[in-house]
Amino acid sequence: MSCRRFQQQINKFTKDEIDPEDLDFFIAHAKKCKDCYEELEINYMLNVGLEMIENDDKASFDLAGQLKKKISQLERKADLRYKFNTCNRIIVCTAYSCIVISFIASLLAYFRVL
Repeated sequence: MSCRRFQQQINKFTKDEIDPEDLDFFIAHAKKCKDCYEELEINYMLNVGLEMIENDDKASFDLAGQLKKKISQLERKADLRYKFNTCNRIIVCTAYSCIVISFIASLLAYFRVL
């Protein structure tokens, strides 16, 4: 993900509206690009901090820590999503293999009968 694309996605990330496909690239870019992470941190602090003030929220104002925690949680979700998708592909491939093997076995049985 480019820095420009990253910056376009910051508000979506802050509002939890970023697409899951973009989220993985967004987080990876934030971890490797110090400038973009700093911009994300500032934007997150402003938006979330203002929202907390507006809602008179008594929550912790460790917004930098909250951002790190949010990124960590999203990374775990992305990892679980990847593992789920991998397992799903394995199950589908196994099912297709079983169907093909059953079809071949039934053809062999049919031609042996003749």
